[in-house]
Amino acid sequence: MTHPITFLPTLGAIAGMYLLAVASPGPNFLVLSQLSLSGQRALGVRVALGITLGSTSWAVLSMAGVASLLASLGWVYSAVRLIGAAYLIWFGVQLLRSSIRGAGAVHIPPAALPPPSRAFGMGVVTSLTNPKSGAFWTSVFASIFPTDAPSWLFVATALMIAAISAAWHIGIAFLFASRRVQDGYRSLRRPIDATCGTLLIALGGRLAVTR
Repeated sequence: MTHPITFLPTLGAIAGMYLLAVASPGPNFLVLSQLSLSGQRALGVRVALGITLGSTSWAVLSMAGVASLLASLGWVYSAVRLIGAAYLIWFGVQLLRSSIRGAGAVHIPPAALPPPSRAFGMGVVTSLTNPKSGAFWTSVFASIFPTDAPSWLFVATALMIAAISAAWHIGIAFLFASRRVQDGYRSLRRPIDATCGTLLIALGGRLAVTR
């Protein structure tokens, strides 16, 4: 029987690769940071927890081989990809519309600001409608995960990914909802909204045309 400590390098490698991926600005970061800038910390935390569930779900699906199966079903992959692209473009347009309005108090367009009861679901949708997450985790596990891995290693990996995701995204929510960041955002709201809106539209467009 292989000693559990033998698999610590595997867990460390997976954690390191995920930290690099999660630290790279993408749809999750842009949506979470913008919603947290509304100043409603609880709203940002709910979105962060939704993103965590979505990210962990992609990892679990990849470990089970389901992500590869979905990728082989072209119409399913395309549907998820196009839904995610449409969502990112819609959110980006809302931010661009916000950027052309007069400066003032912190403002997130009402159409883009979900009620607290739907914030968690918005985080889940943001994460799950990015099929590239499935491709990322599939490649990670194909290259790192041992073929003879015991059952507990699958559980430990999923819990580790959930913990890293929750800590990172909740930290982002707290950061962008803080008073200091809020004060800086008030004076730079229009260019920040315009930049984030443009990036989201570009990400959505790229996701729509990339197969």
